[in-house]
Amino acid sequence: MTPTERTGDRRVALCLRETLPEPAARQRDRLTDRLRELEAAGRVDSFDVTTCPKRIRREDPEAVAARDRYLAFSRWARDRGVRLRPFFATRECYAADTGELCDWLVFPAITLAVYDEGDLAAVYPHADGDDYRSVADGLSALAGDAPDSVEDRDRSLVAPAD
Repeated sequence: MTPTERTGDRRVALCLRETLPEPAARQRDRLTDRLRELEAAGRVDSFDVTTCPKRIRREDPEAVAARDRYLAFSRWARDRGVRLRPFFATRECYAADTGELCDWLVFPAITLAVYDEGDLAAVYPHADGDDYRSVADGLSALAGDAPDSVEDRDRSLVAPAD
C-alpha cells in the first residue's frame, strides 16, 4: 500500500483563529475550497472548519476543547519525532483580568489535522528537523501530489510533502 492509500474513513479538520486579518481570511476561503475539491475527488471523506482562540490560559477550565486538541497534537508530534514549535507555543504572560503571571497556549492562525479511522494521523504546520511542513504541504499530501512521501511510523496514512 502506498503512503497515501487508506483503508478507512479520512476526516480533516481545518482550525482557524477566531479573528484573522484579511489576507488570512482569504487564505481560509482558498483552503476551504481546496478541501471541497479533495472531498469531491474522494481523497477525504469529510472535513470541518472550526475556530480556535489565538491563545488560552493553560489552566482555563472553559478552554478544555482547545487544550485537549493541543495536547493531542503534542502527543502526535512527540510520537513521530517532529515539533509543533515554532507554530504552536507556550508563553508566560500576565492575565489582564487577574494581573497574575500564567502559562498560555498559543495557536497558529491556521492548522490542518488529518484523522484516519478516528486516529490523529497528521498535523500541519509542524517541523521535521530543519524542514517545515505547512498546511499547503498537508493538502498536497492529501491530494497525492507529494513528490517524496514519508511513511507514518505506525501505518501508512498520510505522506507529508517536502
